[in-house]
Amino acid sequence: MARFGQTARLHESDPKTMRPARLIATLLFLVMASLGVAVAQTSIYTVTVPVADTSAAVRDQAFATGLTQVLARASNGADPRGKPGFADAMKQPGGLVQQYQYARTNGANGAPLSLDIVFDPGAIRRVLAVGDAAVAAPKAPVLVVARDASGKLLGQQDLAPLAQMADSRGYAIVVPKEGSSPDVNALSTGDAAAVAAVARQYNTGVVLVGRIGDGQTDWTLVSAGRTSSWKDSGEARAALLTNGANAMADKLDRQFAATQGGSSSGRIWVSGLRSASDYAGLLATFQNDPSVKTVAPVGATADGVLLAVSATAPLARLVAGYASGGHILAADGHDGADLAVRWVP
Repeated sequence: MARFGQTARLHESDPKTMRPARLIATLLFLVMASLGVAVAQTSIYTVTVPVADTSAAVRDQAFATGLTQVLARASNGADPRGKPGFADAMKQPGGLVQQYQYARTNGANGAPLSLDIVFDPGAIRRVLAVGDAAVAAPKAPVLVVARDASGKLLGQQDLAPLAQMADSRGYAIVVPKEGSSPDVNALSTGDAAAVAAVARQYNTGVVLVGRIGDGQTDWTLVSAGRTSSWKDSGEARAALLTNGANAMADKLDRQFAATQGGSSSGRIWVSGLRSASDYAGLLATFQNDPSVKTVAPVGATADGVLLAVSATAPLARLVAGYASGGHILAADGHDGADLAVRWVP
C-alpha cells in the first residue's frame, strides 16, 4: 500500500497489480512531495478520482473510472464505451496505469481521499487504435531544427535527450539532412511555402524549431501550418531538451485528440487554388485516400473551392493527415464550411 506523499509503482511480479510501463522515468508527471520535486503533468493522461479508502477493490474501481475519463479526453470528448477496444481495456484497467498516488482531501468531493492516476499514453493510443487503422498507423516524424547559441545546427547526437524522450512518448524525430539548412525564420511563422517544402522533403508536416542557449531554450512547434511557442530555463541542457520533448508531445497529443471527434461528412473549403493543375491535384488527394467515400465540388470562387466530402474517418483527422504530403495545410475558417484548408502548389 502506498503511504501518503509517496508514489506507488506497479510490479509485474504481483498478479494483482500492473506491469511497469517501459521507461517509467520518462513520465514522472506527479509531484513527489517527499522529494519536493515539481514535474510537469500531461493533462490528457492524468486524472484525479475521489476514493473512500486505499483498499485494492476501491483502487481498481478508481482505475476504471479514470480510464473512462482519459479515453473520453483522448477521443475529443466522445463517449469511449462504444469503441472496439473499450471492453477489453476495462477488464484490467490497471494494466494501462503508469503510476498513481493517494492524497488526503479532508472530505472534499465527498471523499476523504483522492487518487491521482497517470495513464500510459502509448497504452491509451493502442486502445483507441483497435479497429481503427488510421489511429494505428505510424505517426509522421517530427523534424527538429535546433541551433545552439553560436548558431550551429544541432545533429541527432546533440539532441539525444530530446530524441529519447520523444520516442518514449511515441514520436520519432529526424534532423535536417547534411548540407540542408531549412529557413528557421520562415518556419517559425508557419510560412506555407516553407512548411510545404519541408513536408515534401521529410514527409512530415510537423517541425520543432529550437534555439538552445546557456540555461535557456526557445521552442516553436509548427504543425500543419499552425505555430505554438514557449520558453524554458533554469536547468542543465539535457533536462531542457527532455522538457522540450515532453512539451512538444503534450501539444501534439492534444492536437491528435482534437481530430478524433466530429463528423465524417461535411464541407471543406480549400483556398489557394491557382490553376487547373492545382484543382486536379486537390481532387486526386481526396480520391486516392481509401477512407474517402465521396468528394464533389459544391461551390467555388476565383481562388478556392467548397467540397462536400464523405469519409469513414472524422474529417478533421483526414485533413490533418494530408499535411505530411506538403500540399494541404490548415487555414482560417470559411463561411459555409465545416473545415478550411489551403492548397500549396
